Amino acid sequence: MLNSIAELIVYVASALFLYVMIGYPAVLYLFSKLFPKKHIFDVQFMPSVTLIISAHNEEAVIEEKLHNSLALDYPEHLLTTVVVSDASTDRTDEIVLSFDNPRIKLIRPDGHRGKTAGLNVALATITSEIVVFSDANAIYDADAVRNLARHFSDPHIGYVVGNARYQDVADSSAGKSEGAYWDLEIGMKQWESNFSSVVGGDGAIYAIRRELYEPMLESDINDFVNPLQIIAKGYRGIFDQDAWCTEKPAGAFQKEFSRKVRISNRSFNAILRVPSVCNPFKTGWFAWQVVSHKLLRWFLPFILAIQFVADLAMELELLSLFCISAYGIISVLALIGWGQSRKASSPALFYIPYYFALMNLALALGVIHRLQGHVITVWSTARAQSSAVFQSIGLVPVFLLATFITCAFRLCLWFGYGQLFITVSAVLLLYAIVHTYIGYPLWLGVLSHIKSFPIKLDEQYLPRVVLLIAAYNEEREIEAKLLNSLELDYPEDKLSIVVASDGSKDATAEIARRFVGPRVQLFDFSPNRGKISALNESMQQIDADIVILSDANVMYDRQAVRALVRHFNDPRVGAVSGKVVLLNDDLSYGESEGFYYRIEHYIQEKEGQTGCLVGADGAMYAIRRSLFSPPPADTILDDFVISMQIAMQDKMVLHDNAALGFEKNNLEIEGEFKRKVRIIAGGVQCLLRDIGIPYPSQGMLFFKFVSHKLLRWILGPMTVTLIGLLVWIRVTEPNVLFTGALCAILIGIAIGCIGQFIPATRKSPPVSLCHYLLMLNLATFVGWYMGLTGKQRVNWRSTP
Repeated sequence: MLNSIAELIVYVASALFLYVMIGYPAVLYLFSKLFPKKHIFDVQFMPSVTLIISAHNEEAVIEEKLHNSLALDYPEHLLTTVVVSDASTDRTDEIVLSFDNPRIKLIRPDGHRGKTAGLNVALATITSEIVVFSDANAIYDADAVRNLARHFSDPHIGYVVGNARYQDVADSSAGKSEGAYWDLEIGMKQWESNFSSVVGGDGAIYAIRRELYEPMLESDINDFVNPLQIIAKGYRGIFDQDAWCTEKPAGAFQKEFSRKVRISNRSFNAILRVPSVCNPFKTGWFAWQVVSHKLLRWFLPFILAIQFVADLAMELELLSLFCISAYGIISVLALIGWGQSRKASSPALFYIPYYFALMNLALALGVIHRLQGHVITVWSTARAQSSAVFQSIGLVPVFLLATFITCAFRLCLWFGYGQLFITVSAVLLLYAIVHTYIGYPLWLGVLSHIKSFPIKLDEQYLPRVVLLIAAYNEEREIEAKLLNSLELDYPEDKLSIVVASDGSKDATAEIARRFVGPRVQLFDFSPNRGKISALNESMQQIDADIVILSDANVMYDRQAVRALVRHFNDPRVGAVSGKVVLLNDDLSYGESEGFYYRIEHYIQEKEGQTGCLVGADGAMYAIRRSLFSPPPADTILDDFVISMQIAMQDKMVLHDNAALGFEKNNLEIEGEFKRKVRIIAGGVQCLLRDIGIPYPSQGMLFFKFVSHKLLRWILGPMTVTLIGLLVWIRVTEPNVLFTGALCAILIGIAIGCIGQFIPATRKSPPVSLCHYLLMLNLATFVGWYMGLTGKQRVNWRSTP
């Protein structure tokens, strides 16, 4: 019975998938040829037109766009251009005003409220017959507006959509993917237009009758809600391929992913706002088009997920074998495509499956967010790097890997190799855990002898340096830190000290102000927004060659600055991390933490010798100012992201044991646990947003990242999974080695629990070590929860 139900679900889901991907376009094409719906238009019809350009921080393209609008072949007295600046913080408004032309106007609504809110404000002031909507990067053909306007001579036409053409799609795999997708979309727009009405507009180029515009909610996506409202009033929408413009694609999978999440989220919301368009008794064939072209496509990832689960539940049959094998193969191809996605180009065999997986996850996330009541209102252009909460592109390789493993396990079960699969998985997990703290340092030791990158140190190299001290409520430390900084052995005329007080509520800024002079500056920011915001704003005001980033509670050895900067004589070097020694003898876990950091410093040293350190120590590291890329303001692991962004510019990130700093660690185990949770949450954030994360195509850097960071971030889930597998093996096919491993893990957990509940036992090194490792494992679970839910606090507190 269960198998029959699963089989039915698979058939239905497969049919829906084939209909969305092949059936609907094919049927639509036939209908457009067999039952074309004509309309009249007059090429001499020239109503008054307002061209609205929506802009947010478009200084890079707005000047070219305005020159383009002034050059359009349309009577000057009938065409006005209005730029709606949605709280731009760059030079966008300044550039618009510099034109000083009565045909160009600037409207700047209050606050950064989103694109639609700005359009509502603008449309309230516009009296022209026709309104053309455009993006700032869309360059129009000279006849574009004339070709759009001619259709409105037909009183039944309510909106006209132009043909947005992507340029330079062959420059990257992401561009090629977008181009292929968009070619199909253009074809479907033309067929829909010929048969009935085109579904939705295009933010780059579409026109409406001014009288049909209704003020929209700020959460509405204007180029979809507005056309739907016009259809609901009984008008028709037309696509004109001759009214064309050009624009560049997002050009990166990450940007396209974020754009698709936003579009699916707001477009699905549009259907919920104007549900009457899905009623065939009111809108006729247009209802079929909306459901087939949009709704079913948005829900396609859920259809595929249901089909996948049903395939897993089926017995071994030709259909289930084909489907599971197909999922597994596509997952592998997509994973390879992900690994090569940062290359300039890769084979279509890999990037097309990856793009398909990427877009389906984006659609799912957009719909899920809307079902949860979240609508993405504030927008950013595809040319900007968004830090939106909805960025979850890092989930794609996770889902692909999980899908492949699940398919492989199901196939093994079908063919009688289930136990072998479990055994191999247990061995791999056991090695991964051992590799994290033992195997990886050993590998680095070998690699440092095989492939090292010697740096010729120049003790006389003395560039201009700024020591940037980020501080928040550090009144107990800041005076000692400044005195320590002023005593550093470095030429006074080449070393400046900057204190960036991030909205401190104590006497930090007041104490620092007493030191302000030729060598010391104070940036007193307010309010408290987080360490990375203070760093970003400070870096904008710093022009030194080298910037050393430091915490307020870390005291430097007198020779530390010289030791750090001597590496920068080599142009290959982008950053250098120092060695921060923790003074923790009074802590119950001090000996275990000391052992942990001895391994950590060894790893950092060997990583540096082999070309690149994975993540610098935020308390003490130097960077080339020219290589600094501002991370998003809500970044948790600023030191990891900043240093990894430098590494991914093909620069070396080194570690120098001679650059010493000393930090007094007063955190008992509870405080250390919270610190580890914050680190894991920050790592999860980086994974989700794909910030500072190397790809397999980056070879050694990727191997180091997986070994040094990723495996630590997933240590807890790996351990729990391993225990489950070992218990299964113990029950089904007992094995001395696996039983011994299981007993060792369980005994270690038991000893760690003793250390937790009986603090006095932590004085014993074995108890202290097991307790510390138990704390690390538990921290990964809490950290993942905080990272996935976004509950980790960004505004930082000083270390007590």
